[in-house]
Amino acid sequence: MTETDDYIDTDVQELTDLGELLVASIISDEPIEAVQAIIDSGAPLWYQNDAEGMSALHAAAYMQNTELVKMLIAQGAIWNAVDNLKNTAGDISLSYNDLATYTIIRDAGIRSELLLSLLSSKATIENPSTLVLKEADSSAMGSTDAFLSSKLTYVKDEYDQDICLLKVGNEEVGVMMGWEQDIMEKTVQALCVDHPIAEDLKVLNIGFGLGIIDTLFQSLPTRPSRHVIIEPHPDVLQYMKDRGWYEKPGVTVLEGKWQDYLHSDIILNIGGFDVVYTDTFSEDYGDLHQFFEQLPDLLAGPASRISFFNGLGATNALFYDVYTHISELHLCDVGIDIEWTDVDVSVELNKDRWGNSRNYFSLPFPRDTLSSGTGIVVAVNDMSMQSTVTPLLQTPVPAAALTSTGLAFDEEAKLVYGVILSLRNVVKKISGRDEQFVNYRTSAYKLHVYETVSGYKFVMLSDPTVESLRSVLREIYIKPFLEYVVRNPLVKMDSREYGVDNEYFRTSIDRLVRGQPAFS
Repeated sequence: MTETDDYIDTDVQELTDLGELLVASIISDEPIEAVQAIIDSGAPLWYQNDAEGMSALHAAAYMQNTELVKMLIAQGAIWNAVDNLKNTAGDISLSYNDLATYTIIRDAGIRSELLLSLLSSKATIENPSTLVLKEADSSAMGSTDAFLSSKLTYVKDEYDQDICLLKVGNEEVGVMMGWEQDIMEKTVQALCVDHPIAEDLKVLNIGFGLGIIDTLFQSLPTRPSRHVIIEPHPDVLQYMKDRGWYEKPGVTVLEGKWQDYLHSDIILNIGGFDVVYTDTFSEDYGDLHQFFEQLPDLLAGPASRISFFNGLGATNALFYDVYTHISELHLCDVGIDIEWTDVDVSVELNKDRWGNSRNYFSLPFPRDTLSSGTGIVVAVNDMSMQSTVTPLLQTPVPAAALTSTGLAFDEEAKLVYGVILSLRNVVKKISGRDEQFVNYRTSAYKLHVYETVSGYKFVMLSDPTVESLRSVLREIYIKPFLEYVVRNPLVKMDSREYGVDNEYFRTSIDRLVRGQPAFS
């Protein structure tokens, strides 16, 4: 090892120690002045510890310290860093229903992405998108050219769901899946049903996939007078030919990418479209932004409406929110007013609708959009849906739901929490800070506790003879809790009847517990 290597190792260790100290000081709820002093001494705000991938911003979000989060963001903390469980600091704030802190982190993301996009466009970089929602990828998932040379297959899964399937290595990816039907139905209804010229619509759709939305356009009481479909993939085009799309009256199929056609005579001679929809694959937000910029030339007039499948960062609530706001700003730049509507697809088919394919939308409410040049905006989803409760929101329960002890849930929870808090404090006073309270046993039951670094406490009661269930409680945390609670910003976490009021969460726990050897 050279002298230079020794210096590098020393520098790395010094930064690591400072980073650890910074995270520990925040988790220990040290004053902001003390945290600032550690930063001033050289502690890196980008540092994430090995055990959990926790950064200073993650720690501040765990502590729900809004002022500290604001300070860290102002000094350059990375807003979109993910920990070992793929959670951003914004996700953590959502899990606490800490809207003030979440908004600071989200707005930092919006500012950052808008600035980087602007700088990229000034530098004439081909792709202005900078937020990495997936790793750089030259496969068919991340490259349009690779996608267009890939093989697509059309299949039905065990639920009789139609799927346009792409094979990437050993992984199956749904290019389009049948569960999207509900989104498309509501989109077409809003785009077309009460349109001022519904009897003579000119429609443009980009990306055929399974043909769900194009079939719905053709099923309108009055079919579009012109219906243009732009589709580049040869397997999809063959699928369209086999089903007679090339012979349908009023339908024009353009074989190629939308970038090849928007300024062509065949499009320009139509004189603009009344309805425009786009849903492409393997393109990122940079491509969608470029499409937005073409809309003034594509729309026929002030009554025209556009919509798109909003899958922007749709496996992460924070990324999704950031890009939803950015797209709204970019649409406003071209003179289009926009309104978002949440379309509930959480009950479509069932929670196993992905089968063996990659999950490309893990949020409960895909946010679709419908826009018009005049500000006349039609909601995609009528609000009557809100009168029926969906599993990922909240489930009606009796006003005085009782537990097996005869106590109301919130009363029993207070008693259990009081016992745990008291015993934990006793353990710490007797044994020191390094000891943990993990369970206690009486002649009638055994209480097991698992506490996360963020302060969540998971408790389970069992027969007194059962061995430790900490591993089961940890599995509840990293699987159903993160999946159905942390990543669902709309879930109600303080129900007096159920605590976390989420049917999928409770069902998943029930299935997990019943599968344990100790359960009988």
